[in-house]
Amino acid sequence: MKKFKIAAMLMAFVAFSFAMTSCQKAEDLIIGKWQCVKVVDNGQTYTEGENVDFTYEFKADNTLAMNGISYGTYAVDGDVLTITVMGFSQNLNIDKITKSKLVLSDPDKPENIAEFKKI
Repeated sequence: MKKFKIAAMLMAFVAFSFAMTSCQKAEDLIIGKWQCVKVVDNGQTYTEGENVDFTYEFKADNTLAMNGISYGTYAVDGDVLTITVMGFSQNLNIDKITKSKLVLSDPDKPENIAEFKKI
């Protein structure tokens, strides 16, 4: 019976831990520095090192830096990321976001994507 209680407690802890990490919101997960590793633009695929060499840093105060230089601001609303630079805004779909991977797409051309890894 003691083994059953320990196993049940362990399973409950694992389930609770999984639930807590899966409930994180995109606006929390996006904070940090992201390295672009892949871009698909009009059917052409570029990977890290092939004209794909940039980083975005999303800061907790909703400012954005590109390659370490202040760039603008950002906002996350559900699965939409809005980047604003010099008064011009662009919406991007957040197709996937985890602790280590971010995939953004163009709402008008969803086949055009940018994939990032967290660094």
